[in-house]
Amino acid sequence: MAHRDEIIAYCDERLRSSAFQDVAVNGLQVSGRLQINRLALAVSASRQTLTDAASWRADGLMVHHGLLWGGKIGPITGVFADRLRLLFENEMNLIAYHLPLDGHPEIGNCARLCIASGFMPAGRFATAGSEPLGIVGEWPQGYQLDALLGTLADITDREPVVVGNVDGERQIERAGFLTGSGYGALQEAAQAGCQALVTGDIRESTMAEARELGISVIAAGHEATERLGVQALAAELAGRFGIATNFIDDPNPV
Repeated sequence: MAHRDEIIAYCDERLRSSAFQDVAVNGLQVSGRLQINRLALAVSASRQTLTDAASWRADGLMVHHGLLWGGKIGPITGVFADRLRLLFENEMNLIAYHLPLDGHPEIGNCARLCIASGFMPAGRFATAGSEPLGIVGEWPQGYQLDALLGTLADITDREPVVVGNVDGERQIERAGFLTGSGYGALQEAAQAGCQALVTGDIRESTMAEARELGISVIAAGHEATERLGVQALAAELAGRFGIATNFIDDPNPV
């Protein structure tokens, strides 16, 4: 069992949360019990993940996508009120880390996806304010685009979508990893010498832009590409604080 504030202080320091300019509230979002013995984790806070956490008798839920975004707080009605009610009724803490959990060079979503895909981190790209989020991965031997798609399908449990240069036999030796909605950094990835950009989702204009840049853009799922960071953080917390952790899987086709 550990004190909630000690866990949050560790995460704040480990993820350097104060360094990021973020629209999300990072750290404690909703206060619950002070002592944490069981910490559930998920990509996003929703009725489903909150209910599953409560069924597991969690003292807190730690997520990548929390409930507090920007400066808007009220009115507290509808879905927002229902989610808060679940937290209050079960005395659960809600803890969230958004950009800090994307950009960490070791346990961040981008870094973990890069390494899981077989690449070695070799650089950074795509800054938010002054902090880089994306990871440039290298594999000197390279492997074919079709093989990379197969690897990502195994990691994410879904078939990725590829646009732009879709030649399945092309060699990918350098790839940019920017999880979630990373399509906006397409030109930065190309400028970094990447033959592919691995991200979560794309927009309609991404296909033409990628084709004109000669780069492959792989959309492997927003939620699906952002599981590994929170799982890596959970493993650290379990070892450091001696608490039980449980990742709640709530697959999203987007």
